Amino acid sequence: MFWGVLIGISAAGVFGASIMLDSMDLMAMYTEMGIGVGIGVGTAAVIFTIGAGVVSAIDYSRKRNAS
Repeated sequence: MFWGVLIGISAAGVFGASIMLDSMDLMAMYTEMGIGVGIGVGTAAVIFTIGAGVVSAIDYSRKRNAS
């Protein structure tokens, strides 16, 4: 829900700016936003995967030493 609100605010800001400034190309702005979102989601997925792998390795080593 939090990300939906942020995306909505960002889209509203881009739309508002495009109305105020007629020289802006709305399609180009949304394309840039889409690329930015893709990069952000990809980076977050990589960081999450690395973190999950580290936590899993620590848990595995603790369980192995305990038995």
